[in-house]
Amino acid sequence: MIDGVSAATLGEIQRLERTRGRPGEVARDLAWWKQQAAEMCRRRWHSLGSGPYYYGYCGCPCCDYDPPEGRWGLERVLQSLSRWGRRDFAAVVKEVDVHVLDATYGGEPDTTGWWEQRI
Repeated sequence: MIDGVSAATLGEIQRLERTRGRPGEVARDLAWWKQQAAEMCRRRWHSLGSGPYYYGYCGCPCCDYDPPEGRWGLERVLQSLSRWGRRDFAAVVKEVDVHVLDATYGGEPDTTGWWEQRI
């Protein structure tokens, strides 16, 4: 399940996942992007001397044998969806993106991979 998307978009995402043989991949990528975003925002506040440091997924095989791609995976899915599906799912992804853009600085959102250029 992906909260905030229509049933039609969810069906389109599920069809994409089935063709790739990776059911649930998009929900995992979205959860991972949310976790990465939280870490980016907390790290920024921690570097200013307030707030706890956030420890997340370390990427080792014992955490998950098939690590999520996070924002890169979401970008790939957005490019694969129909115009309506892209608009619908992009609204969900944008909620997280806006949080990162507000709390960090660096690469502009119109640059490919901007999320890796933010600090």
